Amino acid sequence: MKRKVKVIATLGQSTDEKLENILKNKLADAVLIDNYYGSREENSARIKKVKELSKENNIAIIYDLDHIYAENKYKLIKIDLDNVYYAINEDVDFVATPFISDIDEIINIRNIFKQRNSNIGLIVKIDSKNAYENIDDILENCDAIMINRDELGMDLPLQDLPIIQKEIIRKANFAGKEVILTTQMLQSMVYNPRPTRAEVSDVANATIDGVDAILLIEETATGYYPEKSLETLNRIVCHIDKSYGNEKESELYKIADMELSHAMCLTSKYLIEQTNTRNIVTYTKSGKTARFIAKYRPKATILAIVPDNKSAKKLSLTWGVYTDIEDKKLTMEEMIEKAPVFSKNNNLSSEGDYVLVTLGGDSKQGNFSPTDFLTIKEVK
Repeated sequence: MKRKVKVIATLGQSTDEKLENILKNKLADAVLIDNYYGSREENSARIKKVKELSKENNIAIIYDLDHIYAENKYKLIKIDLDNVYYAINEDVDFVATPFISDIDEIINIRNIFKQRNSNIGLIVKIDSKNAYENIDDILENCDAIMINRDELGMDLPLQDLPIIQKEIIRKANFAGKEVILTTQMLQSMVYNPRPTRAEVSDVANATIDGVDAILLIEETATGYYPEKSLETLNRIVCHIDKSYGNEKESELYKIADMELSHAMCLTSKYLIEQTNTRNIVTYTKSGKTARFIAKYRPKATILAIVPDNKSAKKLSLTWGVYTDIEDKKLTMEEMIEKAPVFSKNNNLSSEGDYVLVTLGGDSKQGNFSPTDFLTIKEVK
């Protein structure tokens, strides 16, 4: 089975010789580039290599923005804008930015992207008490969040961190924004080939709580066992997803005056549970519909049919979503008929299985409207 929680690997010296195997074996859905683990030249070479090796797998590249700290306190002053321009020039898929002091900093980065006609996704780190207290505003203005437990734990009482982590994950799920968890997930595997039992429980609980993705840092960037760390993480999240499923019922269905597109996505969740449908196939240009469906955590894997690789990479962090590309303009009838074929070709269903197809009726300009159509098709 395909895991639903996504895996992110930080690149560094330990992955330089193993990157081809990591991507070929689909051990990671995205990679993170951090200047702490390489020079500008080394990181440019890594970005280039990832793009060359992942033309079919659509591996997303996240660039961790540098930031300047106050000398006398572990406190952010500003983001190094030179690195923002570097990320744009390298055409990465996401940037991960620390939360500085207010939402204006996030909006400023958005404006820079807009001025440069860049479609880079913005991941905001929840790394301070200030960020935690502004979580609702952050979720309104970002594409995804990253819970940085190391820095967050330095600004909040340690005993509060587990509850705060669960609260942040819940709020991100409710907002329909991807949430990444990081810091010491499998820290012992930097030097050892096996994780501790506590680390396994940490990863398992994060999976159950509803994270979209888990990021390994030192384990892959400088550790002795980068591949084994990724294999271990894959094995844990696959097992938990298979054993635990999604028994925690979402409260999202209680929302009054729900928009039609959200109501249809929620309907698809319950429909597949009653019909034992193997896969949800959705046609989407921006990825919005796939994210809507993922928000409700259906039991079936979601296959998003998108127009290009760039759109596919934007969904690399989204829980339960995998992608295929159809660059031709299809009629509604063609979309419905081809959906089971896409599902079967991606090993998400077999002959005799059923897939649920969602799409919008507007294909006149080469895009798709919010979900307003559902049907179930048999795989031939």
